[in-house]
Amino acid sequence: MDNAREGKISSFEPLEYAAHDLSNVALGSKEALRVRESHVVDGHGRVIGLRGLNVSGGSKLPKRPETFSHIYNDDFWKHRSVDFVGRPFSVEDAPTHFARLQEWGHPLIRFLVTWESLAHSGPFELDHGYIAYLKELFELMPKYGIKAVICAHQDVWSRFSGGSGAPGWTFEAAGLDIRAFKETGAAYVHSVASAGAPDKSKATNSEFLSSSESKEVSGPFVWPSGYQKLAASTMATLFWAGDVFAWQLQVSPEAFSSTPSSPSARPQGLLPTQGEVSIQTLLQASYLHAFGTLADTIGDLEACLGFEPMNEPHRGLIGLHSWGNWKYETDLHIGHFPNALQSFALGAGHAQIVPYYVKSWPFPTRVSHKSLLDPKGKTAWLKDSSGRSFKQGAAATPSPGDARCLWARHGAWAWDRERSKAIVLREDFFTKDPRPQTDHGKVEWYRDCWAPFVTTYAQRIRQKHANLLLLSEPIPNEYHPLWPSATLSHSDRENLGSLALKQDYATKTIINVPRPEGFVFAPHFYDLNVLFSKVHSFYSVNVQGASRGMFILKALYFGAEGLRKNYEIQLKNIAEHAFLSLGKVPVMIGEVGMPFDVNHRLALTTGDYSVQSDLMDALIGAMEKNLLGYTLWNYNPDNTVEHGDNWLSEDFSVFCDEDKARDKENYLSAKPLYKGGRALNAILRPYAAKTAGIPLSSEWDSSKLIFKFRWKNHPDLISANSEMARTSEFYLPRYWFEGTEFAVKLTDGSWVYDSSKQSLYVRHANDELGVAHVLIVQALPGQKPRATFPRPSGMSIQDWTVIVSVVLALLVALYIGDRVYVYGLEKAKMHPEL
Repeated sequence: MDNAREGKISSFEPLEYAAHDLSNVALGSKEALRVRESHVVDGHGRVIGLRGLNVSGGSKLPKRPETFSHIYNDDFWKHRSVDFVGRPFSVEDAPTHFARLQEWGHPLIRFLVTWESLAHSGPFELDHGYIAYLKELFELMPKYGIKAVICAHQDVWSRFSGGSGAPGWTFEAAGLDIRAFKETGAAYVHSVASAGAPDKSKATNSEFLSSSESKEVSGPFVWPSGYQKLAASTMATLFWAGDVFAWQLQVSPEAFSSTPSSPSARPQGLLPTQGEVSIQTLLQASYLHAFGTLADTIGDLEACLGFEPMNEPHRGLIGLHSWGNWKYETDLHIGHFPNALQSFALGAGHAQIVPYYVKSWPFPTRVSHKSLLDPKGKTAWLKDSSGRSFKQGAAATPSPGDARCLWARHGAWAWDRERSKAIVLREDFFTKDPRPQTDHGKVEWYRDCWAPFVTTYAQRIRQKHANLLLLSEPIPNEYHPLWPSATLSHSDRENLGSLALKQDYATKTIINVPRPEGFVFAPHFYDLNVLFSKVHSFYSVNVQGASRGMFILKALYFGAEGLRKNYEIQLKNIAEHAFLSLGKVPVMIGEVGMPFDVNHRLALTTGDYSVQSDLMDALIGAMEKNLLGYTLWNYNPDNTVEHGDNWLSEDFSVFCDEDKARDKENYLSAKPLYKGGRALNAILRPYAAKTAGIPLSSEWDSSKLIFKFRWKNHPDLISANSEMARTSEFYLPRYWFEGTEFAVKLTDGSWVYDSSKQSLYVRHANDELGVAHVLIVQALPGQKPRATFPRPSGMSIQDWTVIVSVVLALLVALYIGDRVYVYGLEKAKMHPEL
C-alpha cells in the first residue's frame, strides 16, 4: 500500500496484560463487556474479537456413574442419583486447561451445563454440590483471562431419548416409559441400542454396520432423527406449549421428587404455592429455577459473561408440517423414520410399516426400503398414573392401550380397530389451538413459544445480576424471523410487520414480545455434508442452498478456494439474515467445527490431519471474512482415539491427550500447553482481540505468513480522548511468530510487540471520524512456513459419482440446448416471416 510504513516503537510500552486477556482489569471495566449496536465492547469502548471454545462435549454425560453413550449397563436407568461433579474436568486440572485456552488465544468459553446436571433428583431438588463445583471453576478463570457463557445444553431433549439435557423424571411427568423407547421406536438411544449386540459393553459405529445381506445400516449417526420421534417431539411440545396442546394434563410437582416434599418447597413466583399444575408450568418452572439459581450463585463472578437459554431448540410437533411425512428440507431423514401418525401408533403398541432411509447423493438420504416395526403390544406410555390427572372432558379413545397415549387422550388421533389402522381425528391439531372455547388461532413457535420463554429466562437469570449478556439461537439450519428491538418506534414496527409477511427466508411472522437488551445472536454452523458423510475430498456442497431449492450443480464447489468460498457464502447469509430480522445485534457462531474422524479415521492412525486442517482453515477464514466471532466445537479432555468425544461416536474435540492421535504438524507438541492439540495450524492464527474502532476486514494467509487488518474510527472512542481508546490489541500466536522475523506496516500511529504475551499493541494517531487504519504483519523473505494445507489426493467412489453426475448433467444440458437450437433453425426455415 502506498501510504504504509514500518511502525515505530515510540511513546508507549507494552501493556501489562495480553491482548487476548479478558479479565476485567484488562478490559478496563468492572462491568466487563456490554453490547453496543452490532458489537460487544469493553470498558474503553473497544470492539472485542470473540474467539473461544465449547467446553465440553463431555459435560453432556454424568461423571458418576460414568455412562458414556457407547457403554450400556443397568446404572443408565438410575437417573435420579447421578453426579456431574468433574465434568468437564476436575478443579485440580482446571488451571492447565484454562492456561492452554489462554495460550491458544481462545479466552471465551461456551460452558455446557445440562438441566439434568442441576435437577436430576426432582423438579426443585438442585444439586448444590455441582453448583459449588462450577463456582470454584469460575473463580479460577480470571487468573487466566477467561470469560465464560453458560450454555443450557440439550440435544434431542435428553439422554433417555437419545441425546442430552433434560432429567429422566420429565418423561415420568409426561407419562412416558423410558424403558420402552427401544421396542416402540420412540427414540434411538446409543447405549440401549447396544444391549443384545455381540459386545454388550460397547456400541461403536462399526457394530452397527450391516452385513452384506442386511439393508439396515444403523448406528449413533442416526441421532438427529430423534427430534421427530415420539419421545423427543412429545417432550418438546409439552415444554413449549403443553398448556395449549395438552391442556387436560395436570401434574403434582411433589410426586416426581426423589424425597417426600411439600408445596412449601416450590420456588416462589414460578408456579402456584399448592395444588396441581399444567405440565408446561412444571417443566418450565423447574428449568428456570435450576438455571436461575445457578445465575444467582455465579452471575456476579468476574468470569461469568452471560447465559444462553437453550442449545439447538426444537419446536417438537408444533406447526406440524404433515401427519403423513416430515419436512425433508429441515428434518434429517435417516434410519427408521416413521411419520407423526406412525410414531403415535407405535407408541401405543401397534405395528407399523415405516420407511428406512440411507445415505445417498446428491441428496443426503433416500428411502432404501420399508420395514415392519412391531412393538408386540408394548407401549411407550406408563401404566402408573401417579402424580398425573386429566381434567374432565378428555376425549374417548378406541382402546385402553391407546387411552394411555397423551395425544389420543386429547383427541388428536385414534386407532381404528375395525381397519387396524391409525387415523387422524384433527388434521390441524398441532397447527391451531385445539382447546375448546378458543378461537383456534394458528400457533407459531417463534412468536408464541420461543420468544416469551427467552424473555422470561432473561428476567430470571438477571434477577440478581442485571448486566449478564443473553446469547440466543434459532432452530438449527433456520433463519430467525423478525424480532425487533424493544426501542423500535411504533411506525417502524408496523413497517416491519408488513415486511414479515413479504419475506420468504424465515417464518412469516413478527415477534411482538419485547426483545431483551444485551442480546447476542449465536447461531450454529456446520458443513452438514461433511458432518453427515464424514468424508471430504476435492469438492464441497452448499447444503444451505441445496436445501432451499438451489440447483445441485450450482451448489457444488471445487478445491480449497471453492471450499472457503462455499463457507463464506453460507456464513454471509446467516449474518445478513440476522441483521434483517434482528437489526443491529452482535452475531457470533456459537458452535462451529468439523469431525476429526473424517475419511475413514485415517488421521487417527497416521497423524496426518491435513484434511482436517484444510476444513478448519476454510471455516475460520470464512468467519474472519464475515467478521464473525465464534466458539469452536469443542475442547473435550475426555476425547479418545477409539470413542472420540464419548457421545454418539462424535469426534470433534480439538484436543486429544492420547499420543497415538498426535498431529504430526503440531511442532510444539512437546510443550505441555500444546500437547494434544489437533489442527492447530488452522486454529491458531492472528486476530484483533480488541479494536479501537470498527473492524472492516481481517485476513490471514498461513502459507505466506501475512496478516492484514483494517478498521475505522468510532465516534465514541474519539470523544473518549484517552490512550486506551486509541489502542488496538492483536494476538500473534507464538506457534507462527516466535523465532520468526517479521515486519509490521501501519498507516498511522505506533506499535509495540511483546513476544512473551503473544501480543502486538497498536496506537493509531489519526482520530478523524471515519478514517480507516491498516495493519500488515508479514514474515520477512526467506521465512519458511511452519504448516501447509495439502489437498487430499485420493478419490472415493462417492467422488467419482459426483464427477460422473456432473458430466452427465452437462451432457444432458448440452443435448437439450442443441435440440432447442436445431428446432429453432428448422422453425426459422419453415417460417421465414418469423
